[in-house]
Order: sequence, then structure tokens, then C-alpha cells
Amino acid sequence: MISYHDITAGLDDLGLSRITPVIVHIRTDKVGSVKGGLNTLMGALLACIDNVMMPVFTHDTLVIPESGPPDNFIQYGSGREANLKASIYTYDLPCSMPGCEASEALRRHPATYRSAHPVFSFTGLGLDSALAKHPPDDPYAPLRWMRGMDAWVLMMGAGPEENFSLHYAEHLVGRKQFIRWALSQEGIVEIPHFPGCPNGFHKMDYYLSDELRRTQVEGVEWQAVNLDVLLKSATALMQEDNFALLCNNLGCPRCNLVRKSIKEKYANHWQSEA
Repeated sequence: MISYHDITAGLDDLGLSRITPVIVHIRTDKVGSVKGGLNTLMGALLACIDNVMMPVFTHDTLVIPESGPPDNFIQYGSGREANLKASIYTYDLPCSMPGCEASEALRRHPATYRSAHPVFSFTGLGLDSALAKHPPDDPYAPLRWMRGMDAWVLMMGAGPEENFSLHYAEHLVGRKQFIRWALSQEGIVEIPHFPGCPNGFHKMDYYLSDELRRTQVEGVEWQAVNLDVLLKSATALMQEDNFALLCNNLGCPRCNLVRKSIKEKYANHWQSEA
């Protein structure tokens, strides 16, 4: 069973500075059994890091329209019943991600602030400036701000596929992403830059071997990496290899749409040497 000391020692092993802003991804269903439960986990985290941001994504706000752009990995008109059950985004709407109890605990903390994006909102302590402007058409706005603050990314029991910052890297290199629609208090809003498949993100670990900090806490690996280093490494890799970080499932519709868009881009710019 993981103790308060185990958590603080693990964070110390990763060399995270108390004053450095950190984007934290915690899968409470994979981090292991903690003595004292969620209160101990969050107490230890906030005792070691002053400025914490966590995702509190709400996919249950999404709705499906009757029509829309092609190659968007969505079956238009299929949501007539499901749309009736969709939630309207509010600052009190609970996170819908799996294993998000830690994110929910931070959201309920009286001193935190939550951003306004109807699907990809973040909540943070001492990071109001990073969260103040988060419109529906800019899902990566808090990450852009955190990059400017020299933030780090911390993964506690969470896998590479849950590292939302890598979707930001895809956006930075102009990789195809998708369009979705969600219910906000202003009505239905368009959500551009909706991320694709993350199942190839584990490949990034190889390219971060000299920069990725790792530790084991009761057999569960925790990782930390500087956000700017992560983004520079990922964008450089995708610029060198346009198909990098896509998953190996050749039947994956999202990755195949990305491959299609890359091939079309090359075809449109190809010129005969004659």
C-alpha cells in the first residue's frame, strides 16, 4: 500500500521543483492502493507542487449533427437519441474521463479555477492566468500558456496515450485533426482541432530517453518531462517523419484519415521533374 511518504519521495525522485507549474495526469484506478485514499494522494501532491493543472474533460457534452464536413470520423445523423442525453457544459459538470477521481478532487478544491472549454477544460491551483481564456475553437490554449511558463508534465499511473500535450504537438505541425460539436451555455458550439488516435504515443518515449525522468512507486511507473522539450521533440519527429506517432493498427479509421490527408498534401505539391 502506498503511503504519503512514498508519494512525496516519488515526486522528489522526479526532481520537480515546488515552484514549477506542472500539468498532472493521474489515473487513480492504476496508481495503486493509497493509505488514506484520495485525500492522502492529493495532499502529498499539493504539498510538493504549488501550481498544479489537471484535465477535467467532459465528452458527455458532445452532440452529433445531421451533416458536416467529410473525412471527419463521425456518422452524421446517428445521434438523434444520444443528443437528447448530452450535458450542457457548466463549471460544475463532473469530469467524464476514466480514473479521474484526482482531477475531480482538484476541481472541487475551493481555491481552484476551471477553464471554460466545453469538452477539454482544465482545472488548476494558482494558474488562473493559464485558464482564463479557453474558447471552444482553441482546445490547447492552457498548454500554450503553460509552455511559456516552462511547465512540466507529470504522469502518475497514466499512459502515454493520455498525454494531451502530444495532441497539441500534432496541432502545431498541422496534422489533420477533427471537428466536433458540444453543448455550451450559449448553445451548440463547434469544436475544431479535436484530437485523433493516441495509441501510437508510446513511441515518443524512445525519443525522450535522455529527457524523460522516471521512477517506480510500488511497481507503478511515474514519468515527468519538461513541456517545451516534449513539444519540440514531438514536432521535430513529426516534421522528419510525417507518419510518426500514428498507431500500428492498419484498420484504425482515425489514423488512416491522417495518413490520407498527408498523402493528399504530398500529391497536391508534387511536380514532375519534366
